[in-house]
Amino acid sequence: MNYIDNDIKDFDNYIEFTTFNKFNIKILFTKKNYGNVLEKSREEIKKDFSLQNKIMVSSHQTHSDNVVLIGDNADKTYFENTDGILTSNKNVAIFTKYADCLAIFIYDEESKIFGVVHSGWKGTYQEIVKRAIEKINPKNLSTINILFGIGISCENYKVGVEFYEEFRNKFPKEIVEKAFSIKDDDFYFNNQLFNYYLLKDYGIKEDKIFLNNRCTFKENFHSFRRDKELSGRNGAIMFMEV
Repeated sequence: MNYIDNDIKDFDNYIEFTTFNKFNIKILFTKKNYGNVLEKSREEIKKDFSLQNKIMVSSHQTHSDNVVLIGDNADKTYFENTDGILTSNKNVAIFTKYADCLAIFIYDEESKIFGVVHSGWKGTYQEIVKRAIEKINPKNLSTINILFGIGISCENYKVGVEFYEEFRNKFPKEIVEKAFSIKDDDFYFNNQLFNYYLLKDYGIKEDKIFLNNRCTFKENFHSFRRDKELSGRNGAIMFMEV
């Protein structure tokens, strides 16, 4: 497995994933220090990250498996009931929001399409990352690169037996057994690892899937599991540098 913790740069208000820099793709993820992105306008966020020359596109995230592909004109910048945004438009910056759910960043070397899906357990159960790849429709899966953002770690993601049974009834036994940990009759879910094995099983090359050991719950990020209704949201920004 490719763990890229050393490729993550920490700043006061955000982190930067540098793994996709070789594709001229920049990925930022805000920290709790930055504040609650739900309370900030897109114009404010663009200014804070020197993105005034970009068209910032976002959505109302509903834990769906709905993914949009934005064309060259980008005349629409906000999408209802949408948890995945894709584009090859160099003028677009994609903005999504998280508080323990997993951001999954995607880049296709052939079409130059990039994007991100918001994958909490519901998105993962609905296989939203596969919906996004289907939307890209690559000629060959070998051109697809996957980078996992920072979500809640397995040790802090306790779930019920019904949750475990729901996944076990739908997915291959070998994937479920690798992604769930059972301790003293308690179940813990590794969302990142589940998506890793799901993508491998789907046909994505192992050396093009990038993982990390970071955690929103135990680090300086907004975490719904930790802070409940008081939790804010972290923002993920993905764009192509030109």
